[in-house]
Amino acid sequence: MVIKEEEKASAQVEEQTISSAETSEKLATVADAPYFGRTARIVGDWESVDASITPHEKNKRGELGKPLYNWYMNRVAEDALARTAFPQSAADKRNTLQNVVSRAPKGEINPEKFDVTDPKALTEHIKRVAAYLGVQVAGIAAVHPSMLYAGSRYPDDGTGATDAARNIGRSPVAAAEMYPFAICLANVWDYSMVQAHRHHIGDHSYHFTQSRLQLIYANMAAYIRDLGYEAIQNRVQPMPTSLAAGIGELGRNGMVITEKYGARIHLGDPILTNMPLIADKPIDIGVDDFCKICRKCATTCPTNSISNDDKVVHNGVEKYKINWETCYRLRAYVMEFWEVCMSCITVCPYTKPKVWWHELTIGTLRRTPFALRPMLVRGLKLIDDVFWGTVPRKRVKWLTYDSGIKPVKKARDAQVRGSAAASNTTNTALHESSLGAAPDETEKLGYYYPLKENTKRFAISEQRAKRSK
Repeated sequence: MVIKEEEKASAQVEEQTISSAETSEKLATVADAPYFGRTARIVGDWESVDASITPHEKNKRGELGKPLYNWYMNRVAEDALARTAFPQSAADKRNTLQNVVSRAPKGEINPEKFDVTDPKALTEHIKRVAAYLGVQVAGIAAVHPSMLYAGSRYPDDGTGATDAARNIGRSPVAAAEMYPFAICLANVWDYSMVQAHRHHIGDHSYHFTQSRLQLIYANMAAYIRDLGYEAIQNRVQPMPTSLAAGIGELGRNGMVITEKYGARIHLGDPILTNMPLIADKPIDIGVDDFCKICRKCATTCPTNSISNDDKVVHNGVEKYKINWETCYRLRAYVMEFWEVCMSCITVCPYTKPKVWWHELTIGTLRRTPFALRPMLVRGLKLIDDVFWGTVPRKRVKWLTYDSGIKPVKKARDAQVRGSAAASNTTNTALHESSLGAAPDETEKLGYYYPLKENTKRFAISEQRAKRSK
């Protein structure tokens, strides 16, 4: 339930979605459309997504109801570390790195432009700089208007400039001509922490990785401007751009799945630039073949937001489409226990430790002819089920957090909470009073709220709605 950069495009009108179950292999890619690989294809008319209709922007205007609006705009996390991780969780947003970086003034472009005689060498140099700054995955995409946001309402970039001054008023077509390349960077969520999906441990991995990536992007954009080239952000849809840049492939769970790290990556906000670079190509690591058969993410999703069905054509793009709204709406009701659901990421067979057999498996799948891949996938999924389980339930301990402790509803009395936090109780006593009794230290399973049976209300509500029609 990560509000994925993927979900931003999912906010388009539903009338544009049609089933492609029987025609998937017959649909031809539009001639002048960019190639995103086998997992997402432009097969019909499309429209650039207006940034103002993405989930967070709609929520800021109160269009998704009071519970979600209050969750995003009026909450303060009880946990001090969480309050420094994400501006919307903070009592004082100045204590969050994301807020500081996003509002920092942007520098001017160096008038003495660095002359480029070898775009290939410059491309490799930019990737090495990205790696030095801390990026695990980097790629370059040739920009197409379908990758860019439309409209004129964009997140504040910290300059205080108007849309016109930032060239945001330009159409996607004009912007693609002005900035022919996009630099896509991705940071990786800690594997052990991601095992604590639907838990504050997983939340911290998500938000602090996001903060680090935002700082890296700011460093990279500043470097590009100092070389004499433009570096523009807040215009690019991360999902299609990362596919074109060869970062990964689009999974059934709506996430970009990479070769080395699976779906446990943060894409951030790609940089548009007029710097002469060489674009990368989409990759094939067998995700399209695997997702047709696996469906572990759909089975595990606590809100049933991931479909078991075939791909659909949405806004002219053939892909697996998640229900972003049911995924997003749950956050307002579970924020005491977790904020970012990573169940679909944790359970994905591609999201496994970077070890020799993981690389061997993907290499074998890539070299297998398409016709034989389904047979291989069934065997690989069976192995994954046996060794890793069908539902991730591993117990994770990190700092003073322990996913093995069953959470309980906390008292709403602020004075009670304040006195408990100020007391000199031991960690065990604190856990027993506010979170529930500590489990046996030898216990290997964690508790992740809500469990599947606690979310049947979503399916029940849907059935009732159908019966009432």
